[in-house]
Amino acid sequence: MKAVGRCLIASAAALVSSLPLEASARDETIERLRLGSGFEIVIGERQADPGGQLLEALAIWVGAKLGQPVPTSLPMLVFKSPEQIAVLRFRQYASEMAQQQDQPNIISIYDARANIIYLRDTWKGATAADLSVLVHELVHHFQEVHQTKFECEAAREAKAFELQEKWLRLFGESLEEEFQIDPFTLLVRTSCAM
Repeated sequence: MKAVGRCLIASAAALVSSLPLEASARDETIERLRLGSGFEIVIGERQADPGGQLLEALAIWVGAKLGQPVPTSLPMLVFKSPEQIAVLRFRQYASEMAQQQDQPNIISIYDARANIIYLRDTWKGATAADLSVLVHELVHHFQEVHQTKFECEAAREAKAFELQEKWLRLFGESLEEEFQIDPFTLLVRTSCAM
């Protein structure tokens, strides 16, 4: 029996060691993620300086996913109450807001003119969902800096939601689970015809 047990352990060890490093690393990204900048994101811990190394690390990840260089200047993060963010969003996207009266509470907004990402003052950056909001807004920053053209404002959201979903999937989460954005809602929010 001991020989069989040792053989199983040796076989398991050989199998694990033969797995690609990426698969092994992926298993460890549930709570920790080291991005290209060398900055380690730890899920479950409040982000003390979200506008510094964290924002830079997320920008490197977004740039890699978009296949674009990271802009030399990243947006400033400003924290506001949910009501203040809703007012900013309404000013920027009045026509879109009129069409989406039932839209869930607005969590963040990117102001291209001021180069600011506005986040709720309750944002802590401690969850994959919190960080996905920054990913989403950073996509808009990349779009602005690289002067990406879109058929309409709604189409601009498609890539931001796509990368936000990819980020969430790293941690076994989704837009639907975390933000109640199901595929139909996503289609409506990213389609020019709606």
